[in-house]
Parts: sequence; structure tokens; C-alpha cells
Amino acid sequence: MVTSAPGDALFNAEALKLLVQVAAANDHVHEAEREFLRKLASTWKIPGTLTELFAALDERRPLPQPNLSLLRTQAERVLRAAQALVAIDGDVDEEEHAMLSEVKTLLAL
Repeated sequence: MVTSAPGDALFNAEALKLLVQVAAANDHVHEAEREFLRKLASTWKIPGTLTELFAALDERRPLPQPNLSLLRTQAERVLRAAQALVAIDGDVDEEEHAMLSEVKTLLAL
């Protein structure tokens, strides 16, 4: 699990926005992915952010866009979290592979 320093709430909220988009890349968020995101949000002490993001997903509303400039400051950390997320259900499909490639591009890696 990707850990965090206590003062990183803003960064973590932005990372979570991106991670939810990664999880939803194949139009289905597997229960194992939801649980991973719940644990991450709890560890990062931002469960309210995840509640809002899950509500948007469940209601098929557009997800908020993450602050990529902020995420680029710790791009490797964000990429590791995204890689862990897509592997959590034991099945990395084509859409998830494509999303990881897109994440690398967005983070300038």
C-alpha cells in the first residue's frame, strides 16, 4: 500500500481523483479495486473525498479532473499506486494497460 505523510491531504485528494479514473477505465470498478481505494483513502485520511468520487461513479456523473501539475511533483509515487490498483483484481485488461500508459504520459514519465 502507498503511504503518505500527514500534510499531504491536497496531494492525496488529487491522486485519488486520478486513481478512481484509472479504476473506471474499463467501465467497471471491481470490488477489490473499491476496497483498495477505500483503504488508501483511509490511510491518507481523506475518506470523504472517496465518498464523493464513488457517488459520481455510481450516478454516472463526470469525475473531477485531478491537478496534474501537483501530481507531477511526485509522479513515480502516483504511478506506483496506479500500477498496484490495476493489479489488485488479478486481471489487468487492455483498457487498464492503456490507462497506465496514459497516466505515464499525463505525469510526464
